[in-house]
Amino acid sequence: MIPFVEQARFYATFHKSETTQYAHMAGVPMIVLSLMILLGFVHITIIGVLDLSLANIATLALLIYYYRLQWRLSLVLTPIMILLLWIADIFSHNGPTASALWMFLIIFISGVVLQSIEYILEKKQPNYIDNLWRLLLSPLLITAELIFMLGKMNALKEEIHGKEK
Repeated sequence: MIPFVEQARFYATFHKSETTQYAHMAGVPMIVLSLMILLGFVHITIIGVLDLSLANIATLALLIYYYRLQWRLSLVLTPIMILLLWIADIFSHNGPTASALWMFLIIFISGVVLQSIEYILEKKQPNYIDNLWRLLLSPLLITAELIFMLGKMNALKEEIHGKEK
């Protein structure tokens, strides 16, 4: 497993301007929410015992990965992911209805458009082109950037960005 700081340094080279960071901070949660809606359509059910959606399972697996990488940031991200799961469940609990599918499409396309604008502004190719795994790490990385903006975890910030930022 590639250490978090190493992955975050690579990420930081792609998102230097504030405008693109804000686009990323809006676009990534939108894409995550939309995918949770989509995965929420499929359930694993044992009647009277268990009812889990693929969104629940995927989020749990992702959070376990995040905790292995950087547990402090994961503590901040966990309630956000739970909130996104709850919102996704509002749309997907009745299955793939027309309105749920439209919400998935609208939120997903909006998130992708925000991400595309970001990469066009930076005149760079998306950083996940050569490694799709980086897409899964984006929520943890934007959590780190938000924490840094609040003036917290300065030692981690210096490890990632150096002393100049």
